[in-house]
Amino acid sequence: MRAPTVGIAMLCVLLAFLAGASYGAGQARSKVTNLLHESLSERFTPGREVLVDLVEIPPDSRLDAHWHPGEEFHYYLEGDPEISIEGRGTTRPALGTVGHVPFETLHRAAAGKAGARILVFRVHTRGKPWRYLENEQRDGHDAVRK
Repeated sequence: MRAPTVGIAMLCVLLAFLAGASYGAGQARSKVTNLLHESLSERFTPGREVLVDLVEIPPDSRLDAHWHPGEEFHYYLEGDPEISIEGRGTTRPALGTVGHVPFETLHRAAAGKAGARILVFRVHTRGKPWRYLENEQRDGHDAVRK
């Protein structure tokens, strides 16, 4: 009697593991690829650098709300982008247009059914983390790109 009970329990554990593995495998994640990271001239803009990233957001998903220690500019390349900026609301910009997120302003990018590809150009405070999550303090260190 004990052997069938152990066998059934092991089968249940195996099925639960496989269900979890297949569920996680189907979920796409956003991707940020750095294309350029260069310091600007100290004579021109002391303490500033430029970051250029390609942000790829899977269909029907969104990034975490965050802000940057810099000015951010977007060029909407592909898909169905949606941008929410604190104090400005949410927009669905047309492809081939540009957008702006002011210095240290909380914002979030999302994508509709077609996903989104956005070229992001940022004039950034040198030495600071690339972004801060919504509830993170100004001196936090969320420097890991997703």
